[in-house]
This record gives sequence, C-alpha cells and structure tokens, in this order.
Amino acid sequence: MILFPIELINGKEYLKVFPSSEILNRRGKKIQYDDEDEVYEVAVFKIDGKFYCVQNHCPHQHAPKIFEGTLDSTKVTCPLHGWSYQLEDGSNCDPRRGLRSLQTFDIIEKNAWVYIEKPKIEIPKWRR
Repeated sequence: MILFPIELINGKEYLKVFPSSEILNRRGKKIQYDDEDEVYEVAVFKIDGKFYCVQNHCPHQHAPKIFEGTLDSTKVTCPLHGWSYQLEDGSNCDPRRGLRSLQTFDIIEKNAWVYIEKPKIEIPKWRR
C-alpha cells in the first residue's frame, strides 16, 4: 500500500509526494496512490520550473505510460501510439483522433516538496 502524508492547503487536501529535487526538468514521474480499494496513478512533469499533474493512463488504449511521454513545450505525447495532450488542461491536441482528454490535478511546490491535490480519479466506464 502506498500512502502519502495529507496536508490541508487553502481548504483542499494535498498529498506530499516527493522532494522537488527528485524530478529533472522536462521529465515525467509516475506517482501511485492507494485510496481504499483503488490504486490511482498520476504523471507529474516539471517544465522550466513549473509542475503539471495529469492522469497517467492514456485515454486512447488505457496504457499507464503518460509519464514516459515526450514533451514539446507543454504538450506530452504518449509513447505507445502518439496521441498528444496539453498539460495545462489535459485537452487532446488532435480532435480528429477523438475528444477524450487527460484528467488534470492541482499541483504546488512548497518548502522544496511537491504536493498534488488528493486525486479523485474518474474511473472510465471500461474499468467499472
């Protein structure tokens, strides 16, 4: 079971996930979080000092590989089939490939630690 300390920040629950020095610029990091009987995965990226957090499963074929994606500015491309998403809002960069997007989560850096808003991941219909 993977547990992170929870801290209340501005009235929201945040998970204290890792020291900000653990992630390199323009790289992704996978975070797994257990909540009751579900294990959630998010992908955290650091781009020029700014952090982004999105669901780790690509909506195309549900592969947990977004954290390994290639970055172009603030766009991440899934390494398996090339679907691309904007990290700011999770939107699909090519609507001709479908309208599914990545779920995004609030992320902050505080006292040299990275905090992500406690994920409430929307379970896709195919997993229910």
